Amino acid sequence: MAALSFDFTGYRVLVVGGTRGAGHAIARSFRDSGAQVTVTGTMMLRELYDVDLAGIDYEMVNLARQDSMDHLVGIIGPLDILVLAAGCSLPYGLPDSERSFIGEAARSGVLGPMFLTTRLRLKLSQSPAPGGGCVINTGAVARWLELTSDPAGAAAELAASTARAGQNWAGIGVRVNSVLEPARGLLPRQGGPGAHPSAGSGSHALSTGDTLVRAGTTARGPVSSTVMFLATLEASRITGQTIRLS
Repeated sequence: MAALSFDFTGYRVLVVGGTRGAGHAIARSFRDSGAQVTVTGTMMLRELYDVDLAGIDYEMVNLARQDSMDHLVGIIGPLDILVLAAGCSLPYGLPDSERSFIGEAARSGVLGPMFLTTRLRLKLSQSPAPGGGCVINTGAVARWLELTSDPAGAAAELAASTARAGQNWAGIGVRVNSVLEPARGLLPRQGGPGAHPSAGSGSHALSTGDTLVRAGTTARGPVSSTVMFLATLEASRITGQTIRLS
């Protein structure tokens, strides 16, 4: 993967949580590859971020509020690629009962990244991009599940959710995958050590499971490189997969 170069000229990309960390690196990589990129954050003004947002659009969103996500969905235009890279940022001192409620709501898709993804699925399904619309979760999505689970359980649950979405959304032309960093814990491998994905009958879906990838070191980093590869035409038959970087 280290030798890959990417051209996303004409693509419309939304990176949720693209103002810091891995999300910001992903957003800059797509921007530098020619894409029209929008990032989200929790601050009112983009000028409040001490990062390079040149050539990138900015929108505020709170993933713990449905009305905030509904507002974002209403103002976002056509979309080809959705990257979920926003961790769970809750107010300091929030009671455990409320944290647990938000965690369960995120798990059931009533709040958090999964709710936003569902609300944006129709925009993604209308993407004219080769291979159709694309959703890529990062390890930040697992932080929401960790509100009511341990890291290993949250990672396993994200993998299961990714597999379901990849299968269910293949019919509308949207593929869904996840990329997890090593720090998020080990994922159980499905199908045994010799298992490999195979094309699903009548769709672009692959059989679900976890894939271990030893990504090369690049200027953009292994997470950004893997996310960008999953958005290419070459990866158009990959869906429902959780890729754990090593």
